[in-house]
Amino acid sequence: MENNLRITQLKLSNYRNHKFLQINPTKNIILISGKNGAGKTNVLESISLFDSNTGFRNAKLSELIRYDLIGPKELFGVNLKVYTDNKNFDVGFGLKGELNLVKKVISIDKRKTSLRSFFNIFWVLPQMSHLLQGKPEDRRGFLDLMVSATDVSYKKKLLDYKKLKNERLRILKNLEISKNDKWLDVIEKKMSEVGVVICDSRRIFLDTLNKCFIKIDDQIPMLNLKLNGTADRMLLEKPALFVEELIVRELKKNRLKDSISGRTNFSVNKTDLLVYEKKSNKEGKNFSTGEQKIIIISILFSFLNALEKIKKSNVLFLLDDIFSYLDTRFIRNIIDRLNELKLQTWMTDVRSDSIHQIEKFKSKIHNINIDDNRFKVLNN
Repeated sequence: MENNLRITQLKLSNYRNHKFLQINPTKNIILISGKNGAGKTNVLESISLFDSNTGFRNAKLSELIRYDLIGPKELFGVNLKVYTDNKNFDVGFGLKGELNLVKKVISIDKRKTSLRSFFNIFWVLPQMSHLLQGKPEDRRGFLDLMVSATDVSYKKKLLDYKKLKNERLRILKNLEISKNDKWLDVIEKKMSEVGVVICDSRRIFLDTLNKCFIKIDDQIPMLNLKLNGTADRMLLEKPALFVEELIVRELKKNRLKDSISGRTNFSVNKTDLLVYEKKSNKEGKNFSTGEQKIIIISILFSFLNALEKIKKSNVLFLLDDIFSYLDTRFIRNIIDRLNELKLQTWMTDVRSDSIHQIEKFKSKIHNINIDDNRFKVLNN
């Protein structure tokens, strides 16, 4: 599977701790090393912002600006040279506005535009090693990240649903239910339609993912992933139209309750991703901490297999600090698989020798130590 998407140059200007940083990757796998505080994760975060409004840190835009920047916000920027669909593009984002009203400006070849269909980025962060013990929204977010990487339209559906949900809550919080009854009917109907599409997309993807688990290591169990939301379960038994009508009824019934609580008590985003070991049907959260980390790796491998199966090649991978919580054996397996699929992957580690000194990887990994002054303008 030849990848269709790669970054051939990255430039950061006044981004977090970086005054200026330039990287010109020459291989599919880029390992960014450097001491703690050097800004390794900042590099990966800057890439994630092209596929998410707030990046993988959910940061405020004003937090991205280097602390000592004096001058206009035009001196801040993230600029990429990107190769995709046999073409080269200049892609960048900057900021405009005052401190509390900062907005992101995206451009492709210096034309303002949206990047929703341009980038598909999947990331694995250290906190994901505790995913099975975390909150349902974290597991749902992990699932949505995978689905979004395989279906460009899915990201738009999630955004549409969020906008509708927020508009409905705004009306309910202002106690404007009676005079906006018909408009609420319209919003709730749209929420039900978009919500069913979201549920169905998750279901279809999980079906593919469950078929892509393979035994890659004796320590990695075979898994079965399920959704436990009311609408998700209904879709397994009833037609989509029936589920849409159910959602409409529940939303209408909960208007007063939602106005008091300030949240949507019945929603397709109340679902949780449940993980079971196939043979014993033991739930993932009941395994040891070490075993849970292995389970996350197993899901990652099945995701890579799913990408190959559906011939999805325009995905970038960001793996932040995975060496700190994974056995080297598993990291080798992951790098082998990523290299086979030719997916451009950006990784971080404090030291480069943990993987780069392994003979078979020397020719496959572009090692960049950002403590090296060749890559950046020194901080004053």
